[in-house]
Amino acid sequence: MYDTKRLVVGTGVSFLVVAAVGLVILSSGTAYAAPLASGNGFTVTADEIRSDEFLLYPSSGENDAGSTPVVVAEQRDVEIDGLELTRKQNIPMMDGTMQISFTAEETVEADQQYIKLTGLEAKEATFNGQVIKTQASDNPERQFQQAAGENVDPEDGYITDIHGGSPGMVQEDVTIDMVYLASNEISLPGLNVDVEYNSK
Repeated sequence: MYDTKRLVVGTGVSFLVVAAVGLVILSSGTAYAAPLASGNGFTVTADEIRSDEFLLYPSSGENDAGSTPVVVAEQRDVEIDGLELTRKQNIPMMDGTMQISFTAEETVEADQQYIKLTGLEAKEATFNGQVIKTQASDNPERQFQQAAGENVDPEDGYITDIHGGSPGMVQEDVTIDMVYLASNEISLPGLNVDVEYNSK
């Protein structure tokens, strides 16, 4: 089975680390990408995500296997309902895994976000002033882009009148697999941090 003393000590230390991260988030209003953005990544689920400005383009990121292709999503003026962030990983020197969960009871607000994601599913997605374009560039991140919201810059059309407004993007019943998430300033009302241990 497993050593109860080691389980209590290991889980206690892990919880203190996670609690410290939670306290940093609560006291500073700022969420940092480390340490949850390493390894296999983590998953964010939400009832709804809204942002006034949205930009998506290809790039690269890191996981346990090393470099991996990702899609970068940049957002401004973000609101998230029903946020849950989870990370599952092995525990060093213990025969089992732990799952760390961050949940917020009320609407989460962030001024800017930079996300590296490897997969996204949404029951419904709505874009205001959507533009998807390819273009010649030495920078691979500029060769293909999707934009929506107030930051769109569409070409002049003869019968179309495309313009962006707020919110630029709305996604409902969302699941996102990420390897990196950075928020310049974020509010997490009703934050709960939970650690679960599962023996192998």
